[in-house]
Amino acid sequence: MSLERYTFNDFDLDPKGYELKRAGRVLKLEKIPFDLLTLFVRRRGELLTREEIAEALWGKGVQQDFENGINTAVRKIRIVLKDDAEQPLFVQTVVGRGYRFVAPVEADTVRAEPAATGEALRPSTHRWIPFVALGLILIAAGGICIYWIQTRRAVPAAPVTIAVLPFTSMSQETDQQYFTDGVTEEIITELGRINGSGLGVIERTSVMRYANSRVPVDQVARELGVQYVLEGSARRDGRTVRITAQLIRASDQTHVWAREYDRDLGSVLSLQSEVASAVAQEVRVRIASERRGPASVTRIDPEAYDLYLRGRHGFNQRTEAGLLEAVGYFNRVITLEPSYVAAYAALADSYAALVYGNYLAPSEGFSKARMAIAKARELDPRAAEPLASEGYLNMYFDWDFETAERNLRKALDINPNYAAAHDWLGILFTAQRKFDQSLAELEKARRLDPLSLPILTDIGFQFHYSGRNPEAVRALHAALQLNSGFPPALFWMARIHGTEGRCAESLAGFDSLPAGLREWQPLIAAEGYVAGKCGMEERARAGLDAPPGRWPVSDT
Repeated sequence: MSLERYTFNDFDLDPKGYELKRAGRVLKLEKIPFDLLTLFVRRRGELLTREEIAEALWGKGVQQDFENGINTAVRKIRIVLKDDAEQPLFVQTVVGRGYRFVAPVEADTVRAEPAATGEALRPSTHRWIPFVALGLILIAAGGICIYWIQTRRAVPAAPVTIAVLPFTSMSQETDQQYFTDGVTEEIITELGRINGSGLGVIERTSVMRYANSRVPVDQVARELGVQYVLEGSARRDGRTVRITAQLIRASDQTHVWAREYDRDLGSVLSLQSEVASAVAQEVRVRIASERRGPASVTRIDPEAYDLYLRGRHGFNQRTEAGLLEAVGYFNRVITLEPSYVAAYAALADSYAALVYGNYLAPSEGFSKARMAIAKARELDPRAAEPLASEGYLNMYFDWDFETAERNLRKALDINPNYAAAHDWLGILFTAQRKFDQSLAELEKARRLDPLSLPILTDIGFQFHYSGRNPEAVRALHAALQLNSGFPPALFWMARIHGTEGRCAESLAGFDSLPAGLREWQPLIAAEGYVAGKCGMEERARAGLDAPPGRWPVSDT
């Protein structure tokens, strides 16, 4: 049998022993990244497509999405080799195709002959006599041991993930669902602020599809990729509220914790923090010494909190009417509770969403958003949401990418579970053509909010801009399967069809977008480009000759 070893730079790779060393020191690398590194080294200098990598690592014909697995493995290889994706010394990304190992490699292959043949060893190999038999035994037994150590001890424990299912409204009043949804959303937010390195919390948009459903807990866990599920109910009666919560371990559907709380409505925020802390402790996440930022608001005027929940409900609709309604509610909250940071952050996000949806002029919407953010940061400089919202404005309105990245990273330092901040940071890196970094951030956002239509769409346009249209189409199809009429996904799908010369499909896609977007300048530009490329000069000029839309050109 052959004992192969490779040397590159000051690294030594032993594939049989599952061992990577640098200057004699053993480095930790999990099995999949190790196998991929071995593949790269063995086929150094060759372009390895993502399809070839997937087949080598997981086998031919296995139906599975390998994109995330490959990206993670490459990232871990670069970390252990201290390689730079932008100026690689070892693993080079070939955009849209795959990877190439570019470092010089020296191979040392030694063949050990079976001792039973009695054949004399060649003189040059005499120095291996004392090691061959022992080496074979160690590789057989030690390889298993090394693999066990790597997978059981060297790999950091994966974060515990939890889904907070929509709480059931037990109130007699039929119009109280917004209150119950608000309780669900606030508990998700509070959990997300606790020890982000050890507890992953699925975002609201991915769990709300299970409202009023009878989907079994084990199916929910499989679909969302979580180990624990929190479910419960809320009953509001005048100024009092009762919240019942129970934590379920998905693997065996054991109820590991349950509690019932009766509180005055004014202390609901402190109650949500109490529930979140109890859940985190039950899933054995150490949170006592790792809480970050100032304490949550413990008392708030009941009427203000009721208005805040109504505003969140309107914001989550993402329609013009819902967003304008949300702005009204949040302004009323601020009048009643001028120090309520969450209301200012939500108001800023509502104005930004109005601009994004082409419902409000950028000069007006972003200006009002910035004023709300400034007030929120004045009240609590360590709150994650205003920092992330400011980063969003730095990127989209100021085109100040350096400040945008700084604010988004600060937000994630405070709350690593904030999916929107990961999403926006991924968009920022895409604009800077830092495609490996952008995809890593977008994948973090997707894991925290796997059914988010905006995040799935953003992954789609990231793939498009990085020259990977087939993967872009798959991501956009995933979004459209959840909502076949989601305008951003339809827009990007039409753009991709246009770049590929599929004129009829592209223009039909643009035609399918809502009438409210017909004055959106990115749509006018994209449609005109495709029409011109496809030889439809009259349609291309129509966009250029159209009268000014809802907002003057100078505002965008």
